[in-house]
Amino acid sequence: MKEKLDDNFANSLLGYAIWILRGKGDPWDLVNGACEYLLKNKEKYMNHPNRKAIAIRKMKNLHIDEFRKNKRFTSITDEKGQDLEIADKKQLDIPDKIILSFECEKLWSIINNMGEKCRTILTYSLDHLTYEEIAEKINTPIGTVMSRLANCRKELKGLMAQ
Repeated sequence: MKEKLDDNFANSLLGYAIWILRGKGDPWDLVNGACEYLLKNKEKYMNHPNRKAIAIRKMKNLHIDEFRKNKRFTSITDEKGQDLEIADKKQLDIPDKIILSFECEKLWSIINNMGEKCRTILTYSLDHLTYEEIAEKINTPIGTVMSRLANCRKELKGLMAQ
């Protein structure tokens, strides 16, 4: 079993790292993170026939994690039903915070006037419960929760646009 990865392997990952970052970061950070992951789990991956695919998947996951950690924008729907990106609450000035508070009031008002099934499932979703947790709470199959939530979100988007 190899104790370290050769330079050719790391260089073969560099092209994907450059592509995924699109100039917004150091690609070697992703490559090093993927290589560290492989070395940390060397019993499982060092002799794996698709080691490069595993490293690429890890780079993608690292990139997504970093993006989510640094996300500075929140998406809201305006009165025309179009999605808008606004700065995170920490970066808003007073007038923007007031507008956002009105949007939140409108959102909760609409949710409270929706049917009980939608109201329940949207509330659990807004509390960041997983599909499995919601399904357990309302004693419904996961597939039903997923489809019901998708339909309720569409309905909510339409109602927010009015």
